[in-house]
Amino acid sequence: MSKRILLADDSVTIRKVVELTFHDTELRVDAAATGEEALRLLRETAPDLVLADAVMPAPTGYEICRAVKASARPVPVVLLAGAFEPFDEKRAREAGADGWIRKPFESKALVERVRALLERPAGAPRGEAPAGDLPPAPAPFTPEQLDAIAAAVAERLSLDVVREIASRVVPAVAEKVVRERIRELEREES
Repeated sequence: MSKRILLADDSVTIRKVVELTFHDTELRVDAAATGEEALRLLRETAPDLVLADAVMPAPTGYEICRAVKASARPVPVVLLAGAFEPFDEKRAREAGADGWIRKPFESKALVERVRALLERPAGAPRGEAPAGDLPPAPAPFTPEQLDAIAAAVAERLSLDVVREIASRVVPAVAEKVVRERIRELEREES
């Protein structure tokens, strides 16, 4: 029988990366874009483990963790910490987190961490502090490797995800290009 992971992260990119990470495993991912959606899915899906972005619009990952640990069915919770966002280890410990992971993370290490928590006997002590950070992502890729990775990811993305990403990225890029062109025209007129 497969296990279920509830992922709560407001980043569409992180949601897709985690879904792809567990795609070829026995672990099923139910993803939520907001804390409210995560709490609803928590009641509806009865996950075996929760991955929650520590810093996202309320309820935050810390608050989701506290709710999971106070529920009738407490399960392991791993908080996700953005590379450029503050992470409060004391608050994570007080919420009952079983660990935390700094984004970006190495996919293989994430799968290993999740499996280890799922295999831990029920009621086993968590220890004094969250399990801590996973190793950082590997060294930077060459341009050729990045092109190959981008092509592989693009093949797996659904049309809806591509549309969502484009609707967020294209307007910002278009605005930047238009502003740059206006500046060029203004310089030419001077």
